[in-house]
Amino acid sequence: MRAIWAALAMSLTVAGGAAAQVMDDPEANLVEALVVSAKLPGPAWWRISDADTTVYILGTPGSTPKGMAWDSSVVDRRLKGAFTLLTPPTLSAGVTDIPALLLLRRKLKGDEAWAAADPALAARVQRAWTAVEPKDPDGWRDWKPLALGPLIASKTNRKAGLEYGQVSRRIEKLARKNRVKVQVVERYKAMPLLKTVARKTDDAAGLACLTETLDTVEQGQDRYRIAAQAWAEGQVRAALAAPRSTDRCQYLLPGVAEMGQRLKAAEVEALADLLKTPGHAVAIYPIRGLVAQDGVLDELRARGITVKTPGD
Repeated sequence: MRAIWAALAMSLTVAGGAAAQVMDDPEANLVEALVVSAKLPGPAWWRISDADTTVYILGTPGSTPKGMAWDSSVVDRRLKGAFTLLTPPTLSAGVTDIPALLLLRRKLKGDEAWAAADPALAARVQRAWTAVEPKDPDGWRDWKPLALGPLIASKTNRKAGLEYGQVSRRIEKLARKNRVKVQVVERYKAMPLLKTVARKTDDAAGLACLTETLDTVEQGQDRYRIAAQAWAEGQVRAALAAPRSTDRCQYLLPGVAEMGQRLKAAEVEALADLLKTPGHAVAIYPIRGLVAQDGVLDELRARGITVKTPGD
């Protein structure tokens, strides 16, 4: 069931978007004043503050090499005495969602009509799939394009030794070591959104982002490693240069842009609420979402909250 859930959940971040549509990417543009490299060792920090509270915010990377070393001394120091570690809002599914997940899995199964209509794309899928599943080279034929994008991306990253979320897990472990409460901004049920994606995304949408996923895979995974190393060294602009095909495609999926706005609003509200408690806190959030125009820090500045950069 873990594999089924991973494949379905990944459809939120990879598949979708008809080629004829204009891709609405809310994180395409950055606030240049916030894209500043770190002065302290390790990754870059931003912070918000008022008269009696400081919240240190670490921008986290996307996929990183498994077991990647990075200097967590500043994280450890700032967690000491913190009244909370704030982690981003999440989408999740539980045991009661298993029947619906199985139904969604069946909906993502398909025939090869699309492959017959576009043999060049099918050949690219064959090469990418065989590279990660040499013992099952025809396994891709069972899936619709909407599922193939996330499956190929996930398998390619795994083979390349790339993982998502390991930085956040390490920080949460450090919080527990320092006896700091871990506070999730908010938890949302993923099933309504997954159902909307599976029901309303058309074949053209799946094909368009399958193509973009293949473009990324065919260029190799080194760009993820280079960006991850830049993140570890506090080089913000270079850290933001990681491939974004997954991010760009997700916003064309039905319901995803609206959910993204909801998650961002919840994050902004939670960070502002932390300023009501005297002392200091630590928060983590995906780095691009922090520094994008109309992103988390931009929204906080619009509220009149003081925001300091890694260069301050």
